[in-house]
Amino acid sequence: MQGDLLNKFLENQEKTEKNKNAKEQENKEEISLIDVDLLDEFENHIFSAISKNKFEELKESISRAGVLAPIIVRKKANGRFEIISGHNRTRCCKELEIKQIPAIIKDYDNDMAELIMIETNLAQRENILPCEKGLAYKIRYDLIKKMNNKKVQNDSDTSTLEEKVPVGLEGNSIDKLANESEDSATQIKRFIRLTELNDNLKQKVNDEIIGVRAGVELSYIKPEEQVIVNDIIEEKNIKITTAQAERLREVYGTITKENVLDIIKGTDKKKKQDKFTGKINKKIYKKYKDKFANDNEFSELIDFLLENHYKSQSDE
Repeated sequence: MQGDLLNKFLENQEKTEKNKNAKEQENKEEISLIDVDLLDEFENHIFSAISKNKFEELKESISRAGVLAPIIVRKKANGRFEIISGHNRTRCCKELEIKQIPAIIKDYDNDMAELIMIETNLAQRENILPCEKGLAYKIRYDLIKKMNNKKVQNDSDTSTLEEKVPVGLEGNSIDKLANESEDSATQIKRFIRLTELNDNLKQKVNDEIIGVRAGVELSYIKPEEQVIVNDIIEEKNIKITTAQAERLREVYGTITKENVLDIIKGTDKKKKQDKFTGKINKKIYKKYKDKFANDNEFSELIDFLLENHYKSQSDE
């Protein structure tokens, strides 16, 4: 009896060990050497090249020690590969005439490939242009939403949905992005809002002619109004402050070439129309103040006169 129990125990231990080894083998990333001439850039790559200084530093490092971190690619037709992560490392190798580069080959679909491309760039790059960061966050947000929806549609066992699908995106995606990046949830929302600017204004935000906060305010005005604002910035060679952008947003739909400068300068404020308050003009008050004993006496006379005035109008 004890022997049977011991054998069962040993068998279970052996099975557990085999499963563990199989899992480790399955998760192990295989690194391949790929000819750099067989590599194509990612079709929907949204990030600019790194600065010249950073690129030269990376090239010097690769020249001295080789490519320490393998790039990530996926297979294409005709034996070629698409770079998902590692565009700058590949460029360095080409300039250094290094023929092969270490790579991890992944079998990603389009959505996953784009998501990994964005996440690796957000994680690895030190300086990303504000509008590029906004586009990256927006695409990542939309991709996660799309992929989560696919999980819901493809999973027939509704009892396990809670484990397989993250909580609703409204509740967790921006917060999740904030937890995984150096930007707060508020900053991420601002960056995403920059994607509503036209290309010229985006460039001015990236060039620091317009600040991020000012760019966010301008993103709320109409596209045709954005064109007007961009033209005046270029014609007058001016910068738009956050306060000026807020003024432009306040008059959404009324911005023209004729009034845009006045709005920016704050000289377009219309005179407030007089409103009835019941207050008496000071001159009239001084003229008649000694004629009445109190406010009630004055009010009764006003009421009597107005009643007769409107009665005579109605009789006519």
